[in-house]
Amino acid sequence: MRIRNSLLVVALAAGLGACHGAGGPQMSRVTAWLTDAPGTDMIESAQVTISTVYLVGSDGTARDTLSTNAGVFDLLDLQNGLKAFLGTATIAAGDYEQLRLVVTGATIALKTGFTFSDGTATHDLKVPSGPQSGIKVNFGGPVHIAPPATTVTIDFPIDENFVFTGGSSSPNGVLFTPTLHGTVTQ
Repeated sequence: MRIRNSLLVVALAAGLGACHGAGGPQMSRVTAWLTDAPGTDMIESAQVTISTVYLVGSDGTARDTLSTNAGVFDLLDLQNGLKAFLGTATIAAGDYEQLRLVVTGATIALKTGFTFSDGTATHDLKVPSGPQSGIKVNFGGPVHIAPPATTVTIDFPIDENFVFTGGSSSPNGVLFTPTLHGTVTQ
């Protein structure tokens, strides 16, 4: 009886050890940053409001949220290597299909001496699919998240995202054409 109880204790200990071993998913602390490349000389400020940052799983449906309250950012403040913190979360390591930014607003203000054709210097922009599914960040393939930590940097280049319509000295307006690029650092 004593041998059988000892074997039962050993078997239970081995079983519990297996539950906490390599069988669980490896995790990674993911941190997202926002930056911008130098842009046009006409823009005084280019503000974007980002409400949520999330990764889409390889199945195309599962979401892992990195931030639900990122903030309002003036992209001109994020040039020449400067970055703004977007969010951080611990998620399962692996390949993700894409990263998306939910952009709920964007405003362009022109520098002194420039106006839009309507006489104003500021325009609120329509954000294509930004408030609904978010704007996809281009990584050139899957987003690989590796343990123990991964940094994702999102470049939001002004010249690629905000296209002036009409004349160059007094444009009719600005089109927001989302083109975001991402890099991953392990």
